Amino acid sequence: MKKDETFKWDDKKFVEFYTDSANVIILERLRLIKILLEIVEFHFPSLSGLNILDLGCGDGIISRHIYDTSPDNSFFLVDASEEMLKKAKTNLSGANATYSHYTFQDYIASRTEYSKYNIVFSANAIHHLDFVEKTELFSKIYNELQFGGLFLNIDPVHPNSAYSEEIQFEIWRSWMNETLAKSGHKDAVGKYDTIPSVYKNNLENKPSSLWDQLEMLGKCGFRDVDCFYKYGIFSLFGGAK
Repeated sequence: MKKDETFKWDDKKFVEFYTDSANVIILERLRLIKILLEIVEFHFPSLSGLNILDLGCGDGIISRHIYDTSPDNSFFLVDASEEMLKKAKTNLSGANATYSHYTFQDYIASRTEYSKYNIVFSANAIHHLDFVEKTELFSKIYNELQFGGLFLNIDPVHPNSAYSEEIQFEIWRSWMNETLAKSGHKDAVGKYDTIPSVYKNNLENKPSSLWDQLEMLGKCGFRDVDCFYKYGIFSLFGGAK
C-alpha cells in the first residue's frame, strides 16, 4: 500500500485495535493460518534451512508459527508500518530475521533477487494493491522464488456480483457475532456489524476477484495454482514455481 492520507498503520491505537480484534474481525483467520502452515509443511517436509519472505508481515504471527516449529530458517519480513514491524521484532526475537520498512511499491521497485526464496507468503495485505500492481507483485515474487518454491496468499477477494457481496457480508457479520458469543463476549455481539461496510468504503482496499488472481498467477508462470480455502470473501490461494 502507499503511504498517503488513507494510511493508518503507523497509528499506534489503530494497530492495537487491529491486533487485539483480528481473530474476530477477520473471518476464519486462525483456520486460514493453520491451512497455510499445513500446506507449507506438506510442500517442505523437513522445513529446515529455508529462506522465507513474509510480505506485509504485520505482527509476524505466521513467521512466528513457522519459527516455533522449525527455528532453522531465515526470515525476511517486510511491512509498510513501523508499528507492525516493532511487534514482529518482539514476536520473532531470537530468530534469524531481517526486517524491511517497505511499502509493496518499494518492494516491487527494488532490485530483483532472483531465486532467493523458498517460500513467499502474505496475509491480508495484497488487497491494498490495484490490479496492475498485483500483477507486478506476483511477477516479482515468481522471479524471486527458487524452482520448487511456494507462494501463498491469505486475502479478501472481490465478490462476483452485488448480490454475492450482500450474502458474503452477512456471512461475515454472523461469523463475527457467533465468535464473540462463543468466546464469552455476548455483550459485544453487534459491536463489529459495520466492519464489512467500513471495509468496502475504505479507499485503501482494492480487492480483485479470486478468479482474476488465479489466472494472473498462472500467467506469471506459477503451476498448481489453486484456492485452498475460502469462507465468504476471505480466501487462501497460491501456487508453486
